[in-house]
Amino acid sequence: MTTPEQPRRRPEPPRPVPPRPEFAVTPLRATPTDATPKAVAVSLSAWVGSFVVLAGIAGAIALDLGAVRDALEASVAADNPGDSATDITDTVNLTLIGSGAIAVVLILLGLLGIQLLRARKPGGQITLAVVGVLSAAGGVGLWTLLSDAGDATAGVLQWAPLAYSALVAVGVLALFAPGVSPWLRRNR
Repeated sequence: MTTPEQPRRRPEPPRPVPPRPEFAVTPLRATPTDATPKAVAVSLSAWVGSFVVLAGIAGAIALDLGAVRDALEASVAADNPGDSATDITDTVNLTLIGSGAIAVVLILLGLLGIQLLRARKPGGQITLAVVGVLSAAGGVGLWTLLSDAGDATAGVLQWAPLAYSALVAVGVLALFAPGVSPWLRRNR
């Protein structure tokens, strides 16, 4: 049996491709950037400002050291009338030398923390937080110790230690802004 030949079908022309629907994917999180957060710049500026204020305090004391010593000795003598003049002088010397030594140590630790932060090491954030708490407390302590000698330095010792503490507090608080920790972690 033979089958009659079926006519060959012509191939159908290809169908036109329908247009693609438009869509957009919205990411759940912002794409991380490698740019330094503004909070880090604010923190570093506040720390540098605090160092400048601390240098100003040291300069004010050095320029008017005799008057500062006299004012502190008068204050210690008024608080402790039974102490000898030698004990009072030794107390003032210890106060000034101890305050200077603590300030130098805090500056060095602060500079270490700044270097770690600039290298994007999380230890910089921790170091500056610890040094900041100690520095702010030290600034308030310095203010209480040296406020009696404020008139001797044209009032610098009455406001500068508090300004130092405020700048340090800004420097520390800026380190905990929302973008800083992720910026530090992206370096790992």
